[in-house]
Amino acid sequence: MGDTADVQIDRAKPPTRKARDIVNELYHQLKDIVVLYRIRPGERINELELAERFQISRTPLREALNRLAAENLLSFVPNHGFFVRQLDLQEIFDLYELRAAIECAAVRQAVLRASDEAIAELAAFWKGVEEQPGEAPDSALLGLDEAFHLRVARLSGNAEIVRSLETLNARIRFVRWIDVEGKKKSIYQEHNRIIAALRERDAMAAEQLMAEHVGRRIEDVTRIVREGVIRLYVP
Repeated sequence: MGDTADVQIDRAKPPTRKARDIVNELYHQLKDIVVLYRIRPGERINELELAERFQISRTPLREALNRLAAENLLSFVPNHGFFVRQLDLQEIFDLYELRAAIECAAVRQAVLRASDEAIAELAAFWKGVEEQPGEAPDSALLGLDEAFHLRVARLSGNAEIVRSLETLNARIRFVRWIDVEGKKKSIYQEHNRIIAALRERDAMAAEQLMAEHVGRRIEDVTRIVREGVIRLYVP
């Protein structure tokens, strides 16, 4: 594929709004492909194939790929190109531990800083989720679960906590997708307990509940990653 210079974004001319919109849309489409391993771990990104698939030139494609690499969602090897990151057990375990630390800090600050109205909005959002008719598919439940946790993070009033959690969620989305399967009832119950602790302004209880909620997932990381590998490689 060319040397490192081939993948650098040309900063001489600022991109037009239309160009930025194209890159943003492409970035989000590629992000979904990457985080759910629609391309298998360790595989090289075929830029020509993607350019043809999305009917796009390679310049915006490379800009989108560079953004994903900057977020550690892809690996870039000079003179070889972009690669999908490996599904590494230790890395996933580390990310789950980081998630626990971020989310516990977020809910602790939310107890102290969030208004009663903001907490009520969180409760109303989750009640609306519970009252949705029918059984939500796992992909939808994952999105709603992520939305709940991001709302809690926003209640902390700390924008860096929110940004960190958004980035982290993308890096573990594949294993979380497997993790939520068959756990609708427990997820609903645990979220409601966290909301109750927020309403009662009980920082210790809220943090403990969040730690237990995320901690149960840490204990299952080995099983989850094993199941993920099986799904990716076994027909």
